[in-house]
Amino acid sequence: MLAESVDAQVTIDATRALNRVLEAFSALGYPQEVVAQWSIPAADAADLIAGLRKDLKEIESPRILEVGTFVGTSALVMLLTIPNAVVHSVDPNFPLEVEFDAMHCAHRDADLKRTTQEVAALAAEHLGVRDRLHLHEGGFSTDATFAGTARNATAIGEKLAQQYGPFDAAFVDGLHFEQTVFSDARLAARSMTAQGSLYFHDVIGYWGSTVRRALSRFLELNPSFTLSHPPYRELYRSVGRISRRSVPADTTDARMTHCFGTHGSRFAEYVARAMATQLPALTAESLDAFSRSTVDAMGHTLGAPSCGVLLAGIDEWGDDDASERLRDACTSRDALLLGATPPGEAHAASAWSVPLARRVAQLNALDFDAFDLVTSFLEPFSYALGDVCVLPRASSFLLNTVFAVRRSTALHEAVLARGHLPLDLATARALESARLQQIHDHSALRRSQGETEFARGETIREIAQHKLVCELHASQLAHVSARLQWYLDWRIHIGRHRFLKSKT
Repeated sequence: MLAESVDAQVTIDATRALNRVLEAFSALGYPQEVVAQWSIPAADAADLIAGLRKDLKEIESPRILEVGTFVGTSALVMLLTIPNAVVHSVDPNFPLEVEFDAMHCAHRDADLKRTTQEVAALAAEHLGVRDRLHLHEGGFSTDATFAGTARNATAIGEKLAQQYGPFDAAFVDGLHFEQTVFSDARLAARSMTAQGSLYFHDVIGYWGSTVRRALSRFLELNPSFTLSHPPYRELYRSVGRISRRSVPADTTDARMTHCFGTHGSRFAEYVARAMATQLPALTAESLDAFSRSTVDAMGHTLGAPSCGVLLAGIDEWGDDDASERLRDACTSRDALLLGATPPGEAHAASAWSVPLARRVAQLNALDFDAFDLVTSFLEPFSYALGDVCVLPRASSFLLNTVFAVRRSTALHEAVLARGHLPLDLATARALESARLQQIHDHSALRRSQGETEFARGETIREIAQHKLVCELHASQLAHVSARLQWYLDWRIHIGRHRFLKSKT
């Protein structure tokens, strides 16, 4: 899993390498403001290198696949920081002016007639790593490009994988359209060794919505893979990792504390309130330790339909037995309250968190409908603004809490009669995508609000300091005036001579 903090030495190494690369571009006539518009940022470079060093440490000469060369910034950073690594980078290799026109880049004070890979090759030569950088012109899994239909690129990924694969790792940072990222992920996964990991740029953040939707679809079809990425509140870290290896997770209590902080005790209260205000009376039964407080808050109504409550344990099941255990939980109950966390987020998701759409599909197979009743109920209590939120929207922990009801039962009819609509797969995908992006946007708003408050505080301090200076000046002026008046009162003029009066 990508840790919340990266080892200091890795950060230093990655930053130094990135600076060397930018200096090489500058020496070639491409200032930092030109190439940095679409190059990997320092924080993401550190995360990428930290992950690759850990994954590739036992491999003598690792082969890395890169999808999306641009001018080679990330490829060159990888080559400078991972000894003996060989990078195969794929890109349409258009002239820079085509790329810059398509992406509306602002800074153009450089030779834009050169192609992207031509600049990458020159920089690699300058840095002494050209022999380990292999540039391939074309698309990876599709012929789509940023330039649209005016400029297509022949897909060469299958041929590349056959000729140079399997690869030990991949970094996918190409075209960010959802379908392209999805097909890139599927082809890259097929091009890896059994232990190979896939890294993706812009998994979260301002560019992350389409990438994240694509990876969610990939995980729906490939449950043996695991996604990990930094917490959503880390606004400027967006590298995600997909691998076949199990990812360690914090305990449920630690995840609860990390995500809700001091507001965690309110969670059970508001889940119980959501159920009580939107559903008929239920006899609730706790199916895991974490849900006991919620069941206690819901109370016990004998004779009502039986509802199993499972708020965290479902994320702890291995995927091999999740379907079987979910089937067992549904056997003797008309309803389940399932709390599930989307895959990926450090300190929130578990190793077996799955996309909401996959959970809905599992329930559909058991003849259950899933309803989005809890999270939507909590939204008014988690405002983006305000000093004290009931439940801060800073994490994806239990974001996909759903109420599942067996079809063709009285309870199912009662839920439908109250106007609730079951989730289908398309709605589940869209809902999860929107809410995950909302978490990031809330964090960005919080940060902006904090910076505003800080600036306001600085202004207040400046005013206070200015006021203090003015008060000091006034005090000094009064003291001088008093001394001057004392002098005027006691002096005597005799001709050109001045004398002070005697005080006696």
